[in-house]
Amino acid sequence: MSGECLGLGEGFDPDEDPDEDPDRWLVVRRVGSRAAYQDMVAFIEQVDDPAQRDRLEIAISGRGAFRRFKDVLARDEGELNRFFAFTNGRKRERAREWLADEGYMPTAP
Repeated sequence: MSGECLGLGEGFDPDEDPDEDPDRWLVVRRVGSRAAYQDMVAFIEQVDDPAQRDRLEIAISGRGAFRRFKDVLARDEGELNRFFAFTNGRKRERAREWLADEGYMPTAP
């Protein structure tokens, strides 16, 4: 599984070699598109309008699902913005869970 490294701490140098100080780096694994697809499915479950829900369910079938889904939502700017807020919240929650699994806990600013 491929990933990227995030530098930990102050004085981060993006050109620094992670192998030189491995304790300073945290490997970030790519999660693929499954989580984003599940976000679309979860969002559809919250759509009140049955016709809109049907259009979205059809849109996520097969190749090109992400583009078709967003094209359907783009017809209603409010719904598109609601989806982006919804999925951004889910992304933040996944990031928090991942960081907690790695032993990091949030602190107050």
